[in-house]
Amino acid sequence: MSNEKIKLNFNEKIINFTKKNLKLIITGLIIVFIFIFIFLILKNYQEKNNIKIAEQYTYASILVKQEKLEESRIILESIVAQDHQFYSPMALYLIIDNNIISEELKIISFFDIILKNNSIEKENLNLIKIKKAIYLINIDNEELILRTLNPIINSNSVWKNTAINLVSEYFLSKNQKTKAEEYIQLLNKY
Repeated sequence: MSNEKIKLNFNEKIINFTKKNLKLIITGLIIVFIFIFIFLILKNYQEKNNIKIAEQYTYASILVKQEKLEESRIILESIVAQDHQFYSPMALYLIIDNNIISEELKIISFFDIILKNNSIEKENLNLIKIKKAIYLINIDNEELILRTLNPIINSNSVWKNTAINLVSEYFLSKNQKTKAEEYIQLLNKY
């Protein structure tokens, strides 16, 4: 009988607690449902946006193959500006590979836009920095090359050796053997 009394007493406490806090419980449930609803709406919006950007990128790629570079440039610039973790870098690479934009400062600013994207993983950002440095090597901008690669060189990134190698090769190509040697020694440390 004592077990039954304990069960009855426990059930009564639950019923009393529910009656006293009914408004609070209903409010809590409504808030949870609202958050779930908002989450689902945002997720749906994000998926639709990803599909839209993918379609734009595909269309721009087709325009590039058809040599409609001005039309593709407008679309690709728009994709870069949308700050998408996958398609923004891809759009920039398509611009560079097909020489759609020749303005060096504009290309550098596109790299900077992409490098500010917080949704891109750190090592992928480091790879983008490597690609930016390669672009900078082609336009021979030593200061920006070093500013771009030094954070990688001074880190434990998987791209560290590649960054060091790029800088040393750059200095060797400029016949600056002393500077190249510094980086080669650094490379040999690791």
